[in-house]
Amino acid sequence: MQPLRGHCPNGRTRRHHQAGFTLFETILVIGVLALVSAGIASMQPSVFKTQTTGRDEFVGVELMRACAERVLAVRRHVGYVSVSTGACSVIAGVGGFSSPTVALADANGNSITTCSTATCTATIKIAKSTDTAEALPRFTLQLTNY
Repeated sequence: MQPLRGHCPNGRTRRHHQAGFTLFETILVIGVLALVSAGIASMQPSVFKTQTTGRDEFVGVELMRACAERVLAVRRHVGYVSVSTGACSVIAGVGGFSSPTVALADANGNSITTCSTATCTATIKIAKSTDTAEALPRFTLQLTNY
């Protein structure tokens, strides 16, 4: 004779183990996932700020580089005495940056508006129009009339 389904050969009832999770285990996993998600979400603002700062630095440096190229092109093609503080006024509005400013100084360090002496130092700086406190380091070019 065969034992009835659900019974052991000795006559006792077998417990059936069902595959799956209990309600407690499910709530525990949901809680752990919620904590992990909250941790990741709390890091997002700093990630976006880092990306934005990196982009701003890149754009600012490229604008200063473009200004330096423009100053050198004016010096090379138009003439040394044509280099002026307004050389980069046409470069503006990219990424929220204002125009790069060009400060000129003669060999003695006196401020001038055009390179008219034998040696001229051009210092280029740029800042975001919304936050001038985050100005990037300056470019300095030493120009010589030869």
